[in-house]
Amino acid sequence: MKKTIISFVVLAVVAVAAKAQSVTYTATGPGDNHGETLNAAVTFTVSNLDLIVTLSNTATFDANDAPDILTSVFFGIADDPKLTPVSADLAPGSLLLGRKVPVDFDGDVDGEWAYRNDLLKAPLGADEGISSTSSKWFSKKYLFPGEAIRGAGPLSGIHFGLTTLNDLPPNDRSDIKNQNLIQDSVVFTFAGLPEDFDLSEISDVSFHYGTALKPPDLEGQMPTTISEPNTIALVIVGLLGALAGVRRKIARPFDTTAP
Repeated sequence: MKKTIISFVVLAVVAVAAKAQSVTYTATGPGDNHGETLNAAVTFTVSNLDLIVTLSNTATFDANDAPDILTSVFFGIADDPKLTPVSADLAPGSLLLGRKVPVDFDGDVDGEWAYRNDLLKAPLGADEGISSTSSKWFSKKYLFPGEAIRGAGPLSGIHFGLTTLNDLPPNDRSDIKNQNLIQDSVVFTFAGLPEDFDLSEISDVSFHYGTALKPPDLEGQMPTTISEPNTIALVIVGLLGALAGVRRKIARPFDTTAP
């Protein structure tokens, strides 16, 4: 049986890998303190009619206040298709830092991030947005489907924003101290892409930090194509999830102690 499943996966990868596409936008800019350089990346991957968005805080300094925390990504899609949010999960290897979380936490942050496709006056004129904070556009009715983590307070303050890999919680200032922060990436899955969708239809990408509606907003740079091996790996993951018949859940490391 196992050999049959493996054979099916290999054949399926050959059949659909050509349909999978990925592009990455990156951005960099000065932080709010001397010596800090903000860096962010977002990868859009298309597999069949699903859009997978991987958002990362790729800076290398010790984040210590709210303007260092990546909280939103904005973008536009030609013809404005209405996507269906499916899931939001910590990327493999990412951590949840901060306040104590349930012992059964498995990386699911559906109830902590929101999505809208009808934004007005967003950065660069984008109408799509994914965010861990409310700003002026997001409320609980726009959250990804799923339960919020007990005691987390969805879209409140800086909770569940993306911090850097070099974040040392003991150095955090009051506006992020004892807050739940993700180090360093979240993967969002959407259904409902048009059959003829192409990643060239994505534009006006920008990244927002902190909770205030003021700079820094970093504009995404020209996309670069991800190498084919990475694309195939993403397709394999999706196929294995489909074969299992349930949403793929991976237990990920997390910090259950307050700094």
